[in-house]
Amino acid sequence: MTRLSALLLAAGGLVAVIALEVSNAPHGDVAPLREQATPAASSTSRPIANHTGDWVATILARPLFSPDRRPATVATAVDGSRLVGLPRLTGIMVGPFGRSAIFATGDAKPLVVQEGARVASYTVKSIESMQVRLLGPDGEQVLHPSFQTVAAPGRPVRPAPMPR
Repeated sequence: MTRLSALLLAAGGLVAVIALEVSNAPHGDVAPLREQATPAASSTSRPIANHTGDWVATILARPLFSPDRRPATVATAVDGSRLVGLPRLTGIMVGPFGRSAIFATGDAKPLVVQEGARVASYTVKSIESMQVRLLGPDGEQVLHPSFQTVAAPGRPVRPAPMPR
């Protein structure tokens, strides 16, 4: 028996099985679909207020990529540039890849460290989504990221006010 004749025989068998199944299908045993009752609207229901306009106005009131766009609870926290001898904490990355803190080191490349690493005379104790805990000569310190603002030439750099 050749390969072609075996394939034709298998195909013919499958067609016969499908024809047998279709011919034995129940024709009148299927019940008609019932219509589902829809609840009548209550005359005492209040219309749902649409707050979308208020939400959009609130979202657009603050610029999306502004460095000082942070929750109000962080406004009174210590920023990352207050400890002497420690580079400024500029960012925190927390995700499935791990936890990292980013420190600005002047003109050089930023310093990216994980928990347990040393930065100057401080050891990174823990990295959380909004803060980094350091253990140093003065005890445990909590840092929050701070952002450097750009000033016009000849003017001192002053941090932007926090929104309330």
